[in-house]
Amino acid sequence: MAHYGESADVLRTFTAQANRYPMLLPEQEAQLARDWTERQDRRAFDKLVRSHMRLAVKVAGKYARSGLPVADLVSEANIGLVKAVQRFDPTRGFRLATYALWWIRAEVQSFVLHNWSLLKGGNTATLKRLFFNLRQTQRKLGIHDRVMSDAEAALVAQTLSASIEDVREMEHRFATPVSSLNVTVGEDGDHEAIDMLADETESVEELLAEKGELTARRALMKDALTQLGDRERHIFAARNLADQPVTLERLAQHYGVSKERIRQIESGAYKKVVRRVRSQVEAGPTLPPNLPPPLALGRRAGAMAMA
Repeated sequence: MAHYGESADVLRTFTAQANRYPMLLPEQEAQLARDWTERQDRRAFDKLVRSHMRLAVKVAGKYARSGLPVADLVSEANIGLVKAVQRFDPTRGFRLATYALWWIRAEVQSFVLHNWSLLKGGNTATLKRLFFNLRQTQRKLGIHDRVMSDAEAALVAQTLSASIEDVREMEHRFATPVSSLNVTVGEDGDHEAIDMLADETESVEELLAEKGELTARRALMKDALTQLGDRERHIFAARNLADQPVTLERLAQHYGVSKERIRQIESGAYKKVVRRVRSQVEAGPTLPPNLPPPLALGRRAGAMAMA
């Protein structure tokens, strides 16, 4: 593991570089992208990367409490950004920031989950479920900025189909600051590394990217739901898109069938939706190609897809 001072220096250098380059106007971005895709103009490629480095730092900063070195998170985010620029096609109708956001998040999330899996030897699927849903589940239960009680931890564990031990472990990871963020930096040692991170407010670039992402998710979900029959669509939405998922028992009573039959219908509908989303991602211009299905459509996708 890199020395804390070294990690802080890498973070400071990366952040300073990111803030040095201004955002591009849409026409500038489109021209640079054409120069890269048509002529492999390396200078155009570099300008596209540099103008979006602040987005990479911003995304990496959101995972600062993962327990992994911040400099490594920033490096992984930068790798995702480079991959996005390499594959970006301006003729497909969206801005680079929207496209890059998917790649940056995917790279950082894969890095975090892979390292947690190696260190903990746990179930990767459980780690993913907790990583992406713990905070949202806590908010729904009214748990804010405090350690969960045993009863609350048990309820969260039941809701997310995880063990109480895994829930407590993830809670601890989110709550524990990364020590390397508290090292002093600067010639006079008058700042901490955490001061070099982007703040929690949304940058203009991030707002543009997430607006485009949300629009894409809504379009994908609405299209996918047209592939379902009325009963399938109702069950799928009630179980996956509602803020408070309807129980199998309640749906079974509504339709006069067994809970197992409702579960089968939900499972079949979910598979249809995933297949449709995957086919649209691969064929259409809305989202990046080769996007893993879990990133295109989460198990509880309602807030992002139908908001």
